[in-house]
Amino acid sequence: MMAVALDPNLCIAVDESVELRPLRIEDAEMMYYLVHSNRQHLEAWLPWVHSIRSVADEATFIRHSSRDLAAGTNLSCAIVVERSIVGMIGCSIESVNHSADIGYWMTTSSEGRGLVTRAAQVLTDFLVTEINVRRVTIRAATENTRSRAVAERLGFVHEGTQRDAQIINGDFCDLEIYSMLAPEWFSGTLH
Repeated sequence: MMAVALDPNLCIAVDESVELRPLRIEDAEMMYYLVHSNRQHLEAWLPWVHSIRSVADEATFIRHSSRDLAAGTNLSCAIVVERSIVGMIGCSIESVNHSADIGYWMTTSSEGRGLVTRAAQVLTDFLVTEINVRRVTIRAATENTRSRAVAERLGFVHEGTQRDAQIINGDFCDLEIYSMLAPEWFSGTLH
């Protein structure tokens, strides 16, 4: 598998009212607002939140994401519900090893509706069927039970714990590693 440029106009339907689409520069203001208004919630689990302090910071992130999208190494998507962005899901794609690592976040007002689980399911399916990824991983802080539940609901296999793997708010935390292999996904034995 070689890195393949991904279409910036890509749209992945989750259902009739929810879609995943690559971030666009015109999303910078809304994405900054979502991060800023959910900062306390997001900072508990995501080490990058402190670096987004302005619309310009968000625009820089989106420009880098667009560059990585064109290189086929990253896909950062807005989770769009009835034309409103409510969160983000994305993945880094490692073509040499045919693998991808999914991450996600949701606004507090949109939690509890199964949106992230459905988005992760559709993204996993896209990765294994369209990009030919063999291994998809999800990493979540041990204490982030909501994020871990997404992987567990989708039938990802818990592989273990990476001790002191991430610094969040100046403290080390452990990460739980979950994986799904393409043959397992296709057979439906785990999800």
